[in-house]
Amino acid sequence: MTEKDANGTHVKERVIHTPDVEWHDLPQFPGNVKAKVLREDPSSGAKVMIVRLTVGAQIVPHAHSSAVQHYVLEGEYESEGRVYRAGAYRFLPPHASLAPITTTGGVVMLMVYDPVCSSEGAGGSDATVG
Repeated sequence: MTEKDANGTHVKERVIHTPDVEWHDLPQFPGNVKAKVLREDPSSGAKVMIVRLTVGAQIVPHAHSSAVQHYVLEGEYESEGRVYRAGAYRFLPPHASLAPITTTGGVVMLMVYDPVCSSEGAGGSDATVG
């Protein structure tokens, strides 16, 4: 499958200088949670973004239809009694329930949302909060 841009043109390579990408609020989560979306393919649900949680922010329990990967770039977060520090990689399989993510000192992580299998439909990167 080849990804296409909004004009239907095949995308072969994309280079993004992340400091030039604006942070956007993720209002579905309490506190100051922001993201820089680096890649998003609405047709497959695939998404790559950098997520920043400041002190006291949290990501509430939710689930995704696709697999989700976390790579901690800076700081640390806690979930299910484990601490994930800079350099930690975490893989969550499709339909896994994600426990709360909290941080006492702030965290910046890369999140990769795998494409949703065609039998499940697109939108796997959209969290179901609750």
